[in-house]
Amino acid sequence: MQYWIIAFTAALIVVIGYAAGPVGAVISLLAFAGSLYLMWARKLGFRGAWTRFGLDRFTAPFWKGENWERFNAMFTDSESVVKAGTIAVALIALSLILPAGQVGLIALVVAAWYAFEVYRSHRPLVRPTVAIESNPVGDKVIYATAPRSEPATMN
Repeated sequence: MQYWIIAFTAALIVVIGYAAGPVGAVISLLAFAGSLYLMWARKLGFRGAWTRFGLDRFTAPFWKGENWERFNAMFTDSESVVKAGTIAVALIALSLILPAGQVGLIALVVAAWYAFEVYRSHRPLVRPTVAIESNPVGDKVIYATAPRSEPATMN
């Protein structure tokens, strides 16, 4: 199945490159990688997505067997991969219909908003380290004992 996905991806990049030019193909790859990273960051946080993405463990040259195993592991989350591919193709399709500058600006604004939402949802909660009353009141509190009630008697 992996070979079919790779073949489809290569064919799609060729079609995008023919329709939008070589720059469009590179932009679609970058949009795919960025949207996939943001989708993983939504689930795992930015640091978790970076380690899940495997970029911290890639070593040169990229065609080594270890790198291909890490690269293939990226496709286990097929739902996120399909969504990221859809976003990349939709951006290229919009840039062919609308002016590319406007589509790029809209894409950057949406990506920044989404990254902010991911950051906001994964930031640590700030807990107060000081007591609510920093200056305790010197008043004495007198606790009175509760009046004792006698148990009820039955006749």
